[in-house]
Amino acid sequence: MPSRRRMPRLVPLGARLPDQKALARLSRAWGFVVGPALADRTRPLRVERDVLVMGCWELARIATLREAAAAVWPQIRDRIHRALGLRLSGLQIAPCDPPTEAAAPPQDPDPLRRALHLLEARRKERIRLGLEKE
Repeated sequence: MPSRRRMPRLVPLGARLPDQKALARLSRAWGFVVGPALADRTRPLRVERDVLVMGCWELARIATLREAAAAVWPQIRDRIHRALGLRLSGLQIAPCDPPTEAAAPPQDPDPLRRALHLLEARRKERIRLGLEKE
């Protein structure tokens, strides 16, 4: 009987990196997980061996976050488990750089003016596509 060589099996991208999958899911739901006040100054950095490493770029707040983490961690852990199905065993807080996302242009506080700008942009797009005439 001829010997069969084992053929390499294709594995979906990321299947060997469950911690990266967990981090991607946490990043998308970060505002829900920690709340809007913390989401503005923190971000998930990585998940290592079921431990969430949270980064904070406001160095003066890191000490108070570490103190509060012991009391709040059970609630955050349960929220992560219920919402994302991730079972994390711990939380670490580390300094990090702020995100390098481009700042959104400031919105006009007047809702009517915002709606008029949106309608005007849609009208120009319809004209450009030939669906409407000037």
